[in-house]
Amino acid sequence: MEVVKLNISGMHCSACSATITHSLERVSGIGAIKINSISGRAKISYDSTKLTPQEIMNLITSYGFPASLDNAKELEIAYIQGLKKRLFVAVPLFLSIFILHMGGFHGFLSGLVQLILASIVQFYCAYPFYVGAKSFFKTKSADMNVLIALGTSVAYLYSLYLMYLGDEGGYYFEGSSAVICFVLLGEFLKSRAKKQASDELELLAKILPQKARKIVEDKALWCEIKEIKKEDICLVVSGEKIPLDGIILKGEAEVSSAHINGEEMPKVLKTGDEVVGGSVLLNGELYIKATKDSSEFFVYEMLDLLELSQTQKPPIGALADKIASIFVPSVVLLSIISALIWLFLGYEISFVLSIVAAILVVSCPCALGLAVPLAIVCASMRAKKSEILIKNPDVYEKAKEIKFIALDKTGTLTKGEISLKNVEFFTSNTEEILSLAKAMQEHNPHPIAKAIINYTQDLQPLKLEEKEYLIAKGIRAKYKDEEYFLGALEWIEEILGKNLQVKRENLIALSNKKELLALFYLQDSIKEGAKEMIISLKALGITPVILSGDNTQSVEKIAKTLGIEEFYAQINPTQKADKIAKLNQKGKVCFVGDGINDALALKEASFGISFVNATELAKEVGDVLLLKDDLKGIVEVFKLSFATLKNIKQNLFFAYVYNLVLIPIAAGILYPFFGIVLQPAFAGAAMAFSSVSVVLNALRISKINLDK
Repeated sequence: MEVVKLNISGMHCSACSATITHSLERVSGIGAIKINSISGRAKISYDSTKLTPQEIMNLITSYGFPASLDNAKELEIAYIQGLKKRLFVAVPLFLSIFILHMGGFHGFLSGLVQLILASIVQFYCAYPFYVGAKSFFKTKSADMNVLIALGTSVAYLYSLYLMYLGDEGGYYFEGSSAVICFVLLGEFLKSRAKKQASDELELLAKILPQKARKIVEDKALWCEIKEIKKEDICLVVSGEKIPLDGIILKGEAEVSSAHINGEEMPKVLKTGDEVVGGSVLLNGELYIKATKDSSEFFVYEMLDLLELSQTQKPPIGALADKIASIFVPSVVLLSIISALIWLFLGYEISFVLSIVAAILVVSCPCALGLAVPLAIVCASMRAKKSEILIKNPDVYEKAKEIKFIALDKTGTLTKGEISLKNVEFFTSNTEEILSLAKAMQEHNPHPIAKAIINYTQDLQPLKLEEKEYLIAKGIRAKYKDEEYFLGALEWIEEILGKNLQVKRENLIALSNKKELLALFYLQDSIKEGAKEMIISLKALGITPVILSGDNTQSVEKIAKTLGIEEFYAQINPTQKADKIAKLNQKGKVCFVGDGINDALALKEASFGISFVNATELAKEVGDVLLLKDDLKGIVEVFKLSFATLKNIKQNLFFAYVYNLVLIPIAAGILYPFFGIVLQPAFAGAAMAFSSVSVVLNALRISKINLDK
């Protein structure tokens, strides 16, 4: 199967994308279909022996939704500009009709002017709705366009019929024009809001530069990013964005990855280090070999994941879509039944047609169709601002059910890098011993060496006469004609010829040939913000649990420090998954991990969270990917999920209640008792208000403060 990415315009809500999806599913050769009604982007799998991308675009266009390979931004802007032009024509014409109708200007001439003005509104301003409605005959699926086209056409044609009969004052031209005006206004405001929600996807796509210097036969030649293939070598110089994911072959430079993972401090990278496309080279010059094709670069993968997450819906969204799919046919049937009832009761045809028009117009399913997908898009964009990628929207609904959060220790709660906890001296020359240790470990890439260098950063290293690295033992050095040894305790005991009566924790020793001089106690440092994260999770009613393969003493110490009561040590990957299965019997579990040994646990949990620096397998299995190594992101996932689910429920409430209340009123249920009937013009205004209120409510997610 091949995959084509398209941009589709004219979709009002998920009911429109559902129409396209259901129609394409009946076409031979079409595979998986992912359509985002908010951004207008589609990803469609197809059998290239049966179909071409152009044929797929033609099919979608024939359904009433123009499809193209062109830039989505241009299509989006063109669509909004088109709405604006039609709105600018519709509003003054509607006001003119309204003044003529309500100002007492009756008669044939007034009716003729109203007809001319209303015809422009009906057939130019409402043209997109007619095009969309026409697709019903091809797709057999009715959407908002059908309701608008039917409702306004009923009012317009009935007014025309009254003119033919010679009635000089009972026209409904102002009603059909008002509906079109309000619908266009609502669609314009809604499209602008939707554009704001999808703008960040466009910014993400622009993180990479457009061109790169590719080394071809020892020459640096400019090429398009899409031309870069695995194993290609590119040159990047000071001030430029790195255009590819790869490994440094030559050079050393300061690199800022703030746009990618939010890390503000630049890092010094050199030969052998990996780089991610979109990072900025602050100074220096690098030759970088691509480790993957351009289509697989991290930025594009992240963009694909974001778009994919926005096309998926939690279970609550599936229910809304199912209702929306049967909504329009039900409304059309209801309008027919209502018309027959009122005719049977002896009411005039003008009253009956007014009822029909009001029902059709007020029942537009856009608010219902937008309630979930727009909230998901806004939530994913807000998550991206906090360097969080929520790959599976089920998380928004599942987060509320989580009772336990199981955390891996190494690399999750701890830094996964060694630090010095304490130094025990057996001589009074403590500063000289530390300076000696620093000199012996200087320029050594080993993690223990880094720990000692960091611990002694304020001291000057001594000038050694000799230095020798002994694999699996340590370092031998000569200072002032005396030999010193720094390394494994067993090696130092061998040199001294005796067993040292010390606690055999994680440590290394420093000695000369005669005596022990110092013991360096090592530890895996707890990450910044770990304790605050645990406190916040407990405040949310979530119980933290540690699952680790490390020794019991080490795990217990971390648990005690962080205030975690339940922990399990020295367990293998399968046992981790088993522990989560047992916890699931007490309540839903979220698992946070970053290693290959965490993949089973991530899959067993209700949902899993992993870090961007995690192994590829952990990133693939996790439902949430934290793009920044900051534990605060875990709490933010829950806070954002709670807010998003609440927002979705509010949207659905607005949509359902609006329809439940106004459809019966439009059908005339209050008329026999109170003389109240909903005019088509007011029905159009109410429908537009419903859609805009859902959009504005969903957009609140993008501004939510997750620090509270």
